[in-house]
Amino acid sequence: MRLRRRLQDQAVDLAAKNRWEEAVETNLQLMSLGEDADTLNRLGKAYFELGKLPEARDSYQSALRLNPANTIARKNIERLNDLLVRAATAPVRTTRQLVDLRLFITETGKTALTTLVDVPRSPVVDAVVTGEKVELKLEGRNVLIFDTGGNVIGRIEPKLAQRLSELMIGGNRYAAAVAQTNNHQLRVLLREVYQDPSQRGRVSFPGKLGESALHGGYFSSARYDEYGDELLDDDDGIDAREEVEEEVFGGEEEELGLDDIEQDIGEEEELGEE
Repeated sequence: MRLRRRLQDQAVDLAAKNRWEEAVETNLQLMSLGEDADTLNRLGKAYFELGKLPEARDSYQSALRLNPANTIARKNIERLNDLLVRAATAPVRTTRQLVDLRLFITETGKTALTTLVDVPRSPVVDAVVTGEKVELKLEGRNVLIFDTGGNVIGRIEPKLAQRLSELMIGGNRYAAAVAQTNNHQLRVLLREVYQDPSQRGRVSFPGKLGESALHGGYFSSARYDEYGDELLDDDDGIDAREEVEEEVFGGEEEELGLDDIEQDIGEEEELGEE
């Protein structure tokens, strides 16, 4: 029992760091100690993150055989069947880069969490996973988000985009990664990685713009307590982490809205005038 628990903890830690190859190996070690549905669910999740869809489906099917009431396995089997039928839906992308989201959390004002708009319903978006590095590109006053394969997966909402475009034109640089996928909604973490001297003294994400990503200090000790039910249960996809990510990202009450953006930017402008 002690060895099983140690391997479970190790698997959780590997998942938190997006080290999916090692997560597969660890879960296979757990399987050698005896099959159980939770481990098979986690194994299916790790295979999916690696783009190994047939292996992911096999794992979920085994989990369902062990426990016919396993709704996680059933949902993911249905999803994988659809992905496998539409061969181009979730191709293995060698260009995909995964990052540890905790690396995006710095001090207040340098990081923000936001929901993309105009997210296309496409195989490209279906293939996006949590922790995936994405890229920001300016198009006029719009800030488009691309995966590392060069595919558009959405854009930053207008008010925040206006602010970001001004800062980027001024020389600032930003990194971004997918924080959550759920029902064709994509939440993205943004982080200032370079501040141009001309922008010195200007905070990228003032007030609630930055607090949304740092709410409660969750990232100071962020880890996936378990990535069975919480990590895999999703109403519309394989890799939702609703319960885990509500803990990590502060839940729906911290969703960044246009009113918050306008208020924070307005307050900053007032301070500037003073």
